[in-house]
This record gives sequence, C-alpha cells and structure tokens, in this order.
Amino acid sequence: MNLKTLAIVYNPKGGSASENRVNELAGYFQNRGIAVTFCATTAEPDSATSLTLSAVAAGAELVVAFGGDGTACQVAAGLKGKPVPMAVYPGGTGNLFARSFYSDPTPAQFAQMILAGTAQPVDVVSARYKDQSGNCQSRLFLVGFGLGKVSDAISTASPLLKRYLGRLVYVVKVALACLLPNARRFQLSMLGTDTQEDAAALFALNVAPPSMASMSRGCNASDGLMDVVVFRAQSAWQLITVAFWLALGRPERSRHYYRFRTSELTIRCNKAMQPNIDGDPGAATQEINLKVEPGAVKMILT
Repeated sequence: MNLKTLAIVYNPKGGSASENRVNELAGYFQNRGIAVTFCATTAEPDSATSLTLSAVAAGAELVVAFGGDGTACQVAAGLKGKPVPMAVYPGGTGNLFARSFYSDPTPAQFAQMILAGTAQPVDVVSARYKDQSGNCQSRLFLVGFGLGKVSDAISTASPLLKRYLGRLVYVVKVALACLLPNARRFQLSMLGTDTQEDAAALFALNVAPPSMASMSRGCNASDGLMDVVVFRAQSAWQLITVAFWLALGRPERSRHYYRFRTSELTIRCNKAMQPNIDGDPGAATQEINLKVEPGAVKMILT
C-alpha cells in the first residue's frame, strides 16, 4: 500500500500491547515516512470504535487494531461500510481472528505484510437485541458469538488474570463450567424454519482459527455464512464425550454435536441469557438476532 498516514488503536491492558511493542511496530512505518497516530483505548464502552472514527476523520488511511479480538471487533465496527481498510496485530490473549489467517508475526513481518498487501472485503456478523431493560443493543463480531455457561466462562474471565496467566485462565474456567453445564432450551429460527434445542452451549462462528478447526469445518469470513455449533449436552459426561471427539477431529461422531450454516438466525430462550460477543460479555436478553453482513469491512490479511 502507498500510505502516508495510519492509526494504531491499541489496548494497553491487552496481553502484549505494551507501549514498547506498539512503538516498535510504529517505528517500521515511521522509518518509511508514514505518519503514525497512537490511540490507546480506555475503560469507556466501545472506546476503540470512537478512536477509530476520530482517526478516520483526521485522515488516517489505514487503522491497525493492536490487541485482542475485542479490540479488533470494535475497530471493525468503526470502519464498517467505509473505504478505509484495517489490519489486526495480535496483542491480546486469544487473538482468534488474527490466528485464523496468520501466525504470530514479528512487528517487522507485520509491517511488511501491510506495505505489500491488498485490502479485501471481510464479513462481519451483527447481533441485535433488546436487553432486560428494553434498551436496543447492536454489536458486531468478527470471530464468534456464544451462549451458555461454557461460553460465559470465556467472556467473564478477569482481564487482570488474562494478562498474567494468558489462555490458562480460559482453560480453568471452561473446565469448571463443564462440571455443571446447566443446559437450557433454545428456540432457533432461520429461513422460515423453527427448531428447539436443549443445549449446554451454542456458538455462531464467522471464522475458525486452528485451535477451533475441528469444531467448525471450512468456516471463513468471506462466504456470507456463519457456522452454528450446538452442544446438545445436559451433563458433564456428555460434554466430555463431545470434547473427546473434538480432540480427534471428528465431532460429528458425537450425538451431542450439531452444526449447520446460515446467513441469519434468531435465538430465543425462556430464561435470560448473556451473549459472549468476541470474548466480551453483552447485556442479558431472551431473544437475539444474528445476521451476516457480507464484505462489510476491508482488511489486509496476507
């Protein structure tokens, strides 16, 4: 790309998004005469989205999301439908979106990817619903959406513990959640078809990183579809059998695993459910609509 200016939106509380790392990445662009704007996120809700909009208004030709999936998702929300592209430098705990397309690059490798790359359209998925107070909510996700106790274990993990213990926090919390899965009945509506599922967890995926490849086959962010995975488990033992077949790469052998693909899905539950949206908790609701928005954001991925 022929860049003159770019913005780095980074999460200073992310797994590796320290100022030294951010400055190191910025240096590779500055040495080529590219002006770099630094935008550190705050505790304010959706601060990365606000910073992205401000950076674009100030003339940024590219926005780099330096952080985890939550930071990347918020930057994408700010750029949806705009001609300005983005790129994602893995600086969080999971970095699932970035790892779906490349491994953990050095700052030099990432800068070279940006300068030699071409932006391509990428799908996002919108999650729209009313919370328990009747307020309308609208969120986007790049990687995945989850419901159920197992999913809650991921979205409610302590940021402080994630910073120091990394993905081990997820492993411990998910393992504990599996002991008492508390299955719920979900009503799924899509393309005029209604079904009911008793499930311990439900996930909708836009992409499938290597660590989740066996859970979703061929899922990618450029086909206008999302993969919906339902764990039809009501006990710890049933979840263990699903995990066994997932580890072998053959989840379809388990009767407690169910997967389908769709461009839109409405989920209802008679109890309040807290959505996990790209690793961050959303407001509780009893009905939520998911819809793929094809090619909504431009990204440099390779």
